[in-house]
Amino acid sequence: MQKNDWKDRMNTLLKRRGWDIKDWHRATGLNQWQLENLMEMDLSEMDEGNLEGIYEQAKEAKLDKSLLRFDAPVMIAVWAHKGGMGKSTVVTNLSYELAKKGYNVLAVDTDSQSDMSSVLYPDYIGEPDVSFYNAFLGQEDFKEEGYIMHTEYSGIDVVAGSAECEALEGALCMMTDKIRDKMWKKCLRSVREENYYDFIIIDMDKTAGVMNKTILAEADYVLAPIESSIFGVKSVPPTIAQIDEVAETNPKLKLLGVLFNKVDLRKKASMADNMGLVEQIAPQCIFKTFIKNDANVDNSQKEHMPIGYYNSRSPASKQMTEFAEEAVERIRKDQNRKGE
Repeated sequence: MQKNDWKDRMNTLLKRRGWDIKDWHRATGLNQWQLENLMEMDLSEMDEGNLEGIYEQAKEAKLDKSLLRFDAPVMIAVWAHKGGMGKSTVVTNLSYELAKKGYNVLAVDTDSQSDMSSVLYPDYIGEPDVSFYNAFLGQEDFKEEGYIMHTEYSGIDVVAGSAECEALEGALCMMTDKIRDKMWKKCLRSVREENYYDFIIIDMDKTAGVMNKTILAEADYVLAPIESSIFGVKSVPPTIAQIDEVAETNPKLKLLGVLFNKVDLRKKASMADNMGLVEQIAPQCIFKTFIKNDANVDNSQKEHMPIGYYNSRSPASKQMTEFAEEAVERIRKDQNRKGE
């Protein structure tokens, strides 16, 4: 095989299949940015056997045509108006499950605790200058200015958090509305133009401050994880009120749903009562899937791994897989309604 001919053969195969590089990635599970680099780089130093293996894998692969394609990345803000609900855990594990399905995910950590970053990209601690805080405060393009980090998990990239994110609230309060309104647009300009990512998932803190309002002003959906407790239920009305307020200027913003998280199955009666209360507050918004309280979740975080990678057979991992499927189906139905 002539290495210079490999790209021609690959392009011919892709054309015959009617695939672009995103389809190629989805069908084979190979990392899309690596495939893009492969088609652009000089192959003279590449091993012929590896190249032929990639070609044969594409030749035999089948594309799941049910995977959604979007005109621009879908932005999901994971937020509830209360701490301790497991927002970072949900962002981490939902990102993993979506990537496992074949979607490209950009997870953005705006929380000063940086819990999501510590799992998906633990090296962030040694790169303090390449954080969401620096990018957002400087209104720098995430991609062009090098703030997007590739993780070891195919399909997941991150913009890492920082303890300095706590200072953003004060800094934003000193800015005019005109400046604040442009900040996310500047940071996401290349990401949106290139449409490489299918989902942008934002890990938010619990407040309803200016920082979080800027996120909601750009987002498509809010995913609200809550614990099955009266305090968890009490967080739902202010969450919905904030969504309704922001939706006046960002009409695309919707509540994707309420996810019961860290559920103790020994308290089934309490769970039923709390679900009933949330159903009264937000009819038809509760996800059928819930995530049980599982020691594997804590253990996976100690090992800096998503639960699905750490132990895919654990109850919480199986439930997270089901939840990801349910969330995608809700988005599919909503997108179809918009297209009608």
